[in-house]
Amino acid sequence: MSQSCAIKTCKRASRTLCHCCNENLCRDHFNEHDDLLNSQLNPLSDKVNALSDRLTAINIDKINNEHRQQVNQWRIDCHETIDLFYEQKCQELDQYVTKKLDEQRREIADLRLTMTELIDRQETTKNDINSLTLAIHTLEQKMNEIEQIHIQIDLHSLEIDNNLIQIKKPKLNHFDLLNLPPVYGTINRTRTSYNSLVGNDRFLLTCIDSNLCLIDKNLSVVKQKKWNYGDIEDMCWSEVLERFFVILKQNIMLLDENTMSIKQVQQLTDANWNSCECSDESLYLSRCNWDSSVLEFSLLPSIQFVKLWKTTDKLEQKQRIDAIVYNRGTLALAINDQSNEAKLIELRSSKTFNIFWAIQLDVSYNTGVVRCCRLSHDDWLLVDWPASHLFHITNGGELKGTNEYKPMPFNMNVFGSNILAILTDTTINFHKL
Repeated sequence: MSQSCAIKTCKRASRTLCHCCNENLCRDHFNEHDDLLNSQLNPLSDKVNALSDRLTAINIDKINNEHRQQVNQWRIDCHETIDLFYEQKCQELDQYVTKKLDEQRREIADLRLTMTELIDRQETTKNDINSLTLAIHTLEQKMNEIEQIHIQIDLHSLEIDNNLIQIKKPKLNHFDLLNLPPVYGTINRTRTSYNSLVGNDRFLLTCIDSNLCLIDKNLSVVKQKKWNYGDIEDMCWSEVLERFFVILKQNIMLLDENTMSIKQVQQLTDANWNSCECSDESLYLSRCNWDSSVLEFSLLPSIQFVKLWKTTDKLEQKQRIDAIVYNRGTLALAINDQSNEAKLIELRSSKTFNIFWAIQLDVSYNTGVVRCCRLSHDDWLLVDWPASHLFHITNGGELKGTNEYKPMPFNMNVFGSNILAILTDTTINFHKL
């Protein structure tokens, strides 16, 4: 007698044994089960394609160049150490020869003084003559030695320990938001300063009072420029152009960090801009229009529109992109979703805009701006200033920790690889990560 289908609501007889779940199923439920399993391949395939996109987007030259800079700096430092050691030994050699010559000068001076005294007295004896003759003979021998001086210098080849430079996977820096390192430096600013900042490997660019200021790793303002172009919405750094983008509502400016000269980008005007970011190839911009979109522009050979990306397919859904952060072929988007009254972060492919993961922040909804920056090991730090909270998101899209920050944080960024700068109402606080 045939068995019944394992599906409780099904009255049909089983026709086959499913080897996946070891259950007897009728033809219809077996086909349904088979289709269900096959359908799960599509999202898995999409994830594999997304990973492939991320791998393709990785710029090997940029990764190598960043680390070669460290090795080159090591070489420069070593050359300086060798040069200092060389100069030290040259000074020791000069001092050795000078000491020998000074000894001879003193003996000659003493001999001259003795002869002058004898000449003045006119009472020279035979013993005086013998003594002078012996002294002069001794000086002649020493002078011969000095003129043909031979100094023994023992030189040893510089042995290079192969462990002086070790290339390996870095140790994970377990950043703990609950134990945020204390403030080790502060720069004061007025409440009229714009709440934008961005960093690169060398400097932090931000606004202090009415000036755009470059701050170095010693927390010193090394350059500044009077700013009178209007309210600043956001800033980003382009490694390709070697310029900072400064975003205004209706204009976009380029700032040269070397000369502090400012130039307007003529083709990017009157768009109600909100946030910006640069990859190796593109400039990404968002608008304040709650239009759920990111605009991509090429950087070279000129800044030209490439594509409009949408964060949602629902026309009625209103999202504002408050922050865009590029990292290794991905874009992290800090999103204010007005329709769903939510704030979230999404990680997407910069090439296809496919979404890798999304996580909603646990905050009381408001229309205040959400900011985002990248931590080491591809983790993310977000700030929701109305809630005075920081959020640590892992590279896998998991919430690792939250922490209240006082005074209220408006924005933050990491520069010089390990310095976290946080803007408050009247200060820039610096934490060493």
